[in-house]
Amino acid sequence: MTQDIPAPVPVAELIAQREKWRTYPDGYLRRDELVRAWPVVADIEAVVKANGVRTVTESVSGTWGRTYHPTVFHAGDAQRVAGAIADGTAVLQPLWRRDTEEGSEALRQRIEKLGRKDMLEALYVIAVALVLVAGLGVLILLSE
Repeated sequence: MTQDIPAPVPVAELIAQREKWRTYPDGYLRRDELVRAWPVVADIEAVVKANGVRTVTESVSGTWGRTYHPTVFHAGDAQRVAGAIADGTAVLQPLWRRDTEEGSEALRQRIEKLGRKDMLEALYVIAVALVLVAGLGVLILLSE
């Protein structure tokens, strides 16, 4: 299987490349950074758990006051696992890799499942909106 997988980016370089205006968790990487450190990994959660990467839940306030709670990953542990992936000693099942048939298929299935979930959520919102519009229409008709 041939797949174009970028070279891993060292954790120190990821931290040095961070945007100055943005806040980052001290000593931890966000998911997008971890993906760049481990580009061959398709199932981040499985590799984190199997290789003992410490995680914490960050609390981030959004633009409209909504609070998000993303998981962040210990930078030292992430670099340790990146080195273990490079030398072949990491716990890394074929199913968790982007460069294997099993891993590519599992990743495709996860993406499809997320797409279906997003579509169902959108349909739910549309259904609620239609019910509200219909209810408003009934109220208008009854008030005449």
